[in-house]
This record gives sequence, C-alpha cells and structure tokens, in this order.
Amino acid sequence: MLALRGLIRSRLLLAVMVGLAALLAVGVAATGFVLNVHHERAARQIETLWHPAVAEVGAVRAAAGDLRAASLAGAGGEELREGARRALEEHVDALGRLAAGSDGEVDAKIAGLDRDVSKWLESARSDAVRDRMRVYGLPASAVGADSAGGTYAAVDARTKELTALLEQRSAREAQDAMGHMNGVMLYILSLAVALLAAAVVAAVVLQRRYLAPAGALARRLRRAASGDASVAGPPPGGGRGWIGRLTEEAEGVRERLAVSQRESLRNREALVQVGPAVQGLREILTSCEDPGPGAVVSGDVRAAEGLIAGDYLGAVRLSDRSTAVFLGDVCGHGVAAGLLAVQLKSVLMVGLRLEADLDSLVRAVHQALADEECFTTLVVAVLDPERSTLTWANAGHEEPFLRRADGTVERLEPTGPLIHPFLPAPPGTWQTRTVQFDPGDLLVLSTDGLTEGRRHDGEEFGEQRASRVLADLDDPTPSAAVTALYAAAERFSIDQGRDDISLLAAATAAPHGRASGPRTTPPARTGENEAGHD
Repeated sequence: MLALRGLIRSRLLLAVMVGLAALLAVGVAATGFVLNVHHERAARQIETLWHPAVAEVGAVRAAAGDLRAASLAGAGGEELREGARRALEEHVDALGRLAAGSDGEVDAKIAGLDRDVSKWLESARSDAVRDRMRVYGLPASAVGADSAGGTYAAVDARTKELTALLEQRSAREAQDAMGHMNGVMLYILSLAVALLAAAVVAAVVLQRRYLAPAGALARRLRRAASGDASVAGPPPGGGRGWIGRLTEEAEGVRERLAVSQRESLRNREALVQVGPAVQGLREILTSCEDPGPGAVVSGDVRAAEGLIAGDYLGAVRLSDRSTAVFLGDVCGHGVAAGLLAVQLKSVLMVGLRLEADLDSLVRAVHQALADEECFTTLVVAVLDPERSTLTWANAGHEEPFLRRADGTVERLEPTGPLIHPFLPAPPGTWQTRTVQFDPGDLLVLSTDGLTEGRRHDGEEFGEQRASRVLADLDDPTPSAAVTALYAAAERFSIDQGRDDISLLAAATAAPHGRASGPRTTPPARTGENEAGHD
C-alpha cells in the first residue's frame, strides 16, 4: 500500500512537471510567433513598399530628365515633350498611390514633389507656346523669359530628398527585422540552456532519489534470490520517502523468499527420499507373480500423472494349478488413488491365496472401501489350462476382450455392479461366468482409459478400434497384444493426461506343451511358465 501511494505521488509530480513543460512550450511558441510576425511584417514593408517606392522615385527622376532634354530640343521636340510629360505624371501618380498613408513625412515629401512637378509642367507648356510663336515670327519677349530649367532643379532636389528618406525608412525596417530575428535566436538559445540545466538537475535528483536506491534494491533482491544470506538485516535507504518504504516492503518479500527457499530445499530433500517409495508403489501395483503351468501373462500400467496410477493388476498361481488374473481401476489418479489401489490389491492377493470364491473376493474389496469416498471397478478371471475354461467376475469394469484362435473377438459382459461403499453387497451380488478357453485363445483386460481415451479433437479411441487391433495380430501372444494396443493408442494420439491406461493379457498352451509367448521384460510386467511346470 505504501508503495502504491508513493507511485501515485510520483505520477502526480510527473503530471505537474509535464504541465509546466507544456505551459513553457506554449509560451515559447507564442513569443516566437509574435517575433516572427514582426519580422515578416518588416520584411514585407521593405519588399512591397520601400524598395518599390525608391524605384518609382528613380523613375520620376528619369522622366523629369527626359522632359528637360525634350524641352531643350526646341520646336521639333513637341512629340518628345508630350511623351516625357505623360511618363512623368504617371510615375508621380504611381508613387503617390504606392506610398499613400505609409508615413507622414514620406507623404509630405511626395506631396511636395507633386507640386514641384506640376509647376514644372506648367513652365514646360509655356516653353511650348513660345516655340510656336517663334515659328510664326513673333518675338520671344511676348511670353516672358525662358524658364525651361527654372523648376527642374527643384524637382531634381525633391527626388533626391525623397530617395534618401525612403532608403532611410528601408534601412530602419531592415534593422528592425534583424533585431526581431536576433531576439528569436537569443530567446531560443536561452530556452535551450534553461532546459539543459533543468534536465541536468532532474537527472541528478532522479539518480539520487530513485535510481540509485532502486538499483541497490534490485541488487539486494538478486543476491537474496541466489541464496546469499549476507543480505539479511535492515534495508539501505529506509525511511527516505516512498522509495524507502518500497525498500522496506521489498525486505519483507526477501524474507518470505528466504522462507520459500528453505521450504523448497526441504521439499527437494523429501522428493529424494520419497522417490524410491514411489517407485516401490509402482512395482507393487504392476507386479505379477509367476502364473500357473501353461499360462502366459503380460501387463503394464501407464499413469496419467508421474509414476503412480489408480489402476492395479496382478496374476496369482492357485493351488489347483490354475492362474487367476485381475485388473482394477480406482476413480481418479495420482498418489491418493495409487495408495488406495495398493490397499485393494493387497486384499485381492490375500483372498486369492485363501482360495475365496470370486463373489466373496469382490465383496472383500467392497468391505475395504467402507471408509472411503470413492469407488473401483474390478474384473477377476481364472484360467484353467487343464479344463480349457475361463471363469470370471466383472464388477462394473470395462468388458474384457476374448480373441479366439481364428481371429474373432468377443466381449465378456459384466456380472455385477461397480464396487462402491454406498451400494449394498450381500452374498451373490457378483455372479460368475464360465466359457471355453482353448490354447490359442487370448484374454485382454483393459481400463476405460484406452477405449474411452480421446485425442485433442475429441474423437474417441473406441472399442471397435481396439477389437480390430487384436483381430489383426500376427503374433497373438499376451506381450504382443499389450504392445500392439499401446502402439495403436500412441498413433491415435490419445491424451494420456486424462486417465491412466492399463492392460493385462493372458493365454494358455496345451497341457504338457510350451507356452506360445516368450518371457517379456519391463516395462511390461509379465509372468510365464512352461506347460507342466509345478
């Protein structure tokens, strides 16, 4: 909680800093915009007013010069004088329109130039009249003295004054524009220096207040995670703001991590100790005694989790030289189901050695489940090679497969309900059945983990696929049947993490003959005897 509050405070501080930076950026942008507007206005004044005005004054002066030259041409220069007069008037008018209202002094100078030009033009017209009188033989004194250059000097002087004034205004505008530009550059430079200084200060503060303590905390946690006991004790930097409180909380995490490491070490040591016990439990669940004479047995258990399964199988040689085989399935899987399976298998083994009938044997298993809250299915079969019979009791288990010597496959139906402590089990609850079982016939017991096994797309392995595998056996021996069914399940890609898969196969040979299948080795747990072995 303290770390969360510190984080919130740091985010608020960050938001304030971002807001101030945003305001500063807006101020910079506004100031730069104003300075740039002034700069552009001054540049526009120079380009659109003062430079064109200077050029226009030059044109006025040139037109005045042309008119003066045309006036000196005498009577033959009337056409020249008229063209020069029009040009002079047009340039004076253009200059007035261009600079109108720009500056009071400039306007006054232009007005004075206009008056001087007007006077000079009137004088020029008098000269033209005098020329015409000379053509008609009249004396020149009739129109007064020659004044062709009398006002030209005034016009010329006025244009020089106006040109100097306009160039002065242009220079001043250029100076203002340069000043605005220098102001923008100086402002940007000052801002860059200020931002650099702020960044340096912020980096130093961040390093001292946050990064350095956080780095020390990270190194402390790494050392603690590696099992270094020297990191015990009060954390460094405690009590300095929220980073200190975060460090204190990290110290609590480190202590819990140390406890977890110690527990993990104990668990590993316990696993080393328990490993042999787990392997021993698996041996108990999957072991088969040597069968009676003429019988061949092969089986295996493949657990959904680890090595321990809830399935149990076995084979027991009976006193009448027959062989009993069984396969059971406790609900669930894992260690708890495996321990219960070991208990039930022990009950079965004791009952078979006491030669209890199959109904009493299954009821003994039912009694062993009295204090449990689970159920089991079980099938027990007795193979008698001398009588060529197969007798079985099926307590709700998957129906066994019976492959005949000719390749046909039959199913042996259940003879009673599954074994559950809540179901009553009076004598006779589980009936027995007997069928002919000749040499070459093959009995296969399986759990529903095979027939009801599904792959990831949901398709089920199914009873028919298992029957086809058994019918197509080239070597109908117990070990070959178990191997072929497991291989088919792997090709089908059954999700074996869903349930345990257990198989037990048995066959008999003719009396005084040799069993058809060779003895197999683990992982399949097998038991074989030559026919006639005592």
